[in-house]
Amino acid sequence: SDQLHSMRDLQEMLVVPSISQVVSASDQKSFNNKVLLALGLLESRVHLVGMHDAVWASGSEIEMQKFEKEIPYVARIMIERWRKSLYAPKGAWALDYGLSAGK
Repeated sequence: SDQLHSMRDLQEMLVVPSISQVVSASDQKSFNNKVLLALGLLESRVHLVGMHDAVWASGSEIEMQKFEKEIPYVARIMIERWRKSLYAPKGAWALDYGLSAGK
């Protein structure tokens, strides 16, 4: 819906840059690790696919480099497989909004 797109755009333009200015990179990394642990193995994989797609959709080279640096290699190479087997069934709504990889 248009409202969902507007909310996502607002978040990407205002919230994400604001957080990156206020919260240190180490605190962000610590928070992300806590979220992944709390989600458990299955949900954390879904979360990583969503994070990957959001970073690539942003088009920000800096964010892409951070993702490549912070996310372990094995997890990065598994993202496409997880998208097909886990993310597509659980996050199918996102696929309708062009949030798949490479966009």
